[in-house]
Amino acid sequence: PETRMPAIQRQLRGFETTMAEVAYRYGELYFGATGGNWDYAAHMATTLEGALRHGLEPEPARRANAENLFLKTAWPPLLDAIGKKDPALFKERFETLRAACTSCHAAEQHAFIRIGLPTVKRNPVE
Repeated sequence: PETRMPAIQRQLRGFETTMAEVAYRYGELYFGATGGNWDYAAHMATTLEGALRHGLEPEPARRANAENLFLKTAWPPLLDAIGKKDPALFKERFETLRAACTSCHAAEQHAFIRIGLPTVKRNPVE
């Protein structure tokens, strides 16, 4: 097992694969909520959080920033807005989440990755 783990991590390409999934679900969450499909937004929120938490398992050095700048601060209020199905509150809290994502990237020495609002929907789910 000790020799297999590095090979598996190389094949899955580490945290960059996690971030690709998180980015996809971030966009879908946004379009779900802004399109009024709150159940879909909630589903994407759940799967986004799961993807991030699973991605952090082999990357414990990233955990503190992810938790302190994202999961414990900006994330719960966004989930609350989704639960309330409040479009204005969602947009306000999504902006806070977006800023938290950018802050986390900066803290991880990736300040060149600045998160914007999604502009292209990648999935045909309405």
